[in-house]
Amino acid sequence: MISSLLPWVVGAVVVAGAAWGLWLAFGRREAEEPNPYPRGLEAWLAGDFERAESFLRQAVRQAPDSVEPFLHLGDLLRLRGDAERAAVLHRGMTVRPDLPRSRRVDVGLALAEDLLALQRWQDAAATLETVASEAAGRARYWWARFRQYHGQEDHPEAARSLKRSLKRVPERDRPELEAAYIAYQLDRSLGHALDGDESGMTPRLKDVQGYPAAKTRSALVRALAAAVQGDAAQALALGAERLLDSPRELAVLMPYLQRVLLESGQYARTIPLLENACRAVNAPPSLVIDLALLYEKLGRRTETLRLIESRSTDSDLTPDLAAPLLKLLFAEAGESDARRVWKQLGTPHRHTRYICDSCQQESDRMRWFCPECGAFDSYVARLAAEGEDL
Repeated sequence: MISSLLPWVVGAVVVAGAAWGLWLAFGRREAEEPNPYPRGLEAWLAGDFERAESFLRQAVRQAPDSVEPFLHLGDLLRLRGDAERAAVLHRGMTVRPDLPRSRRVDVGLALAEDLLALQRWQDAAATLETVASEAAGRARYWWARFRQYHGQEDHPEAARSLKRSLKRVPERDRPELEAAYIAYQLDRSLGHALDGDESGMTPRLKDVQGYPAAKTRSALVRALAAAVQGDAAQALALGAERLLDSPRELAVLMPYLQRVLLESGQYARTIPLLENACRAVNAPPSLVIDLALLYEKLGRRTETLRLIESRSTDSDLTPDLAAPLLKLLFAEAGESDARRVWKQLGTPHRHTRYICDSCQQESDRMRWFCPECGAFDSYVARLAAEGEDL
């Protein structure tokens, strides 16, 4: 009889100890609210995380056997950068003997996310294994699996996690996971392309060839690979056939394309491509300057000036971006035309860099997945303001 009760006694002691630990860990008590849990959620939704944490701490003190307030408090702690304390809280919940199985899965996923935030990849993997059979229908589980494998630098398995999820999760969750899978594989293929590694690039492109959303970026990757390998004709053909309606992708290709065409003495062949691209309203200013430079090098001064004047309302078309063109004008044409161009340009900026909008991580190339914060499609070409340190 005593032996049969022992596990329950041990569980009760552990829960009591965890509750006491929380009491001590969360510091002194504030004035108690009569119903702090909904107040905490309201504050959270309003973005007042400090008040939300205060109310949720009160809620777990008032109801130490509750589940939802504990889960939300742990998630909020992790969100506020205290994943260590969140892990302690969630791990304490896993030993509750009376916790329903569905809630045990919720707690396991929350604990795994705490461990991922702490970069404890193996511990996160072990925790996810404990809930795998029942959590496989949840998008949250597959996002955690992806982060775990990527953190362990097992990129093939990270990609497979995203792809497997598409057959397991509810239909409403599939578009985001599918977009992540495409972006991840294309980002990997782009890295291989720029390294001249066709054997690494091609399989990743095949992985996404059945997805219409991957078509334009796949063409960009192939064009970049051709440019890096010195195949000017193939790079130019792909740019002209596949990227004219996608000026942002074309802007990524142009520096590589012009380099290989210049080396082969064929740089003038990019003029028709650039002219078509620059007709687009959203054409990047870098393409405008590239075209103006080609006009100038070929002695087509009138077209140079007309092009700059046609884009004079573009605030991103700045003197520092146009520095190569201005240098040519000052050197070859005296000051009159150079001054005319300068007056068409906006306020000076410094550099264009690829920067993650989520975590501000910099890259010297376009990325469709941020290895620092795990965001997808977050990198943008950004012009830094004068004096800003990129």
